[in-house]
Amino acid sequence: MTAYSDAQPGQTFTFTGREDVFETQYGIPVTSLGEGESLLALGHLTDRRVLAVTAAYHRRVWGHRVLPSRELDDLIHFGTRDLWMLPVRSASADSYGWEYKETDADDSRAQPATVIDVEWLAHEDAAVQSECPACGKASRSTRSDTGPGRAGWASYHRCRACEHQWPAVPAYQVSLERRCSWPTSWDFSCFACSCLPDLPRTAGCTIDTDPVIGQPLCSCCRAEHSPTVWQQLADVAYGTAIRTDAHDDSRDRWLYSEALRGITPAQAARDWTLRVTTARRTTPALGSAV
Repeated sequence: MTAYSDAQPGQTFTFTGREDVFETQYGIPVTSLGEGESLLALGHLTDRRVLAVTAAYHRRVWGHRVLPSRELDDLIHFGTRDLWMLPVRSASADSYGWEYKETDADDSRAQPATVIDVEWLAHEDAAVQSECPACGKASRSTRSDTGPGRAGWASYHRCRACEHQWPAVPAYQVSLERRCSWPTSWDFSCFACSCLPDLPRTAGCTIDTDPVIGQPLCSCCRAEHSPTVWQQLADVAYGTAIRTDAHDDSRDRWLYSEALRGITPAQAARDWTLRVTTARRTTPALGSAV
């Protein structure tokens, strides 16, 4: 059988597990499929190895910690499938592209593999340690959630001691990819929450451009802070970013959520700067284990 490195477009080959497309977890070669909806492991795995590979790949490669959930309970019975495959070099322009075709076990070219559906597993990100601003307890994990201060989803810490939730400081690593940015709001949505004109937070909630921060705010969010606090938020650059990336997004969320706790925006801005500085010192180097 042709080796992966020698296969031509449209030609079948055999994976050895030593190819760059695989990460070895507990001695088992595994790679992600599509946009990370599934994992493909070489060989037919036992139930215990399926769980071990799934947890290790999330933790070491994606920086996630898999959480107990109904989907994890059902992973073995409904989310794991043994098959026999024929890896085929893709005919696209991507020289590293490949795909596989399922075949029968008695096919002399067949290779055993296990596909694990991980799309719906609940997880928390493994993040730089951050102390809870309410009680001081440390957290090293985050989960994607919505919160006050900026429309959309973001990475949040949640304190296991007092249940307080706060936005995570982005952990910057060396990257050869261009960073993405997005508009601060869509379709006249509220800047500080996910409220839309057709989907208001409460009956009668309206959205207008706030003259202080220059961003659209719904009447519910505007009422959460006094005019003085809104002016103080504007003075420390809350809501001034025309485009948003992870850092701007998290800073705005931090300023807003701290103001809800009674912390002055000026103090919150200083605390954020300190957290960013600390995170940059402690962010793991590229390629290090998570």
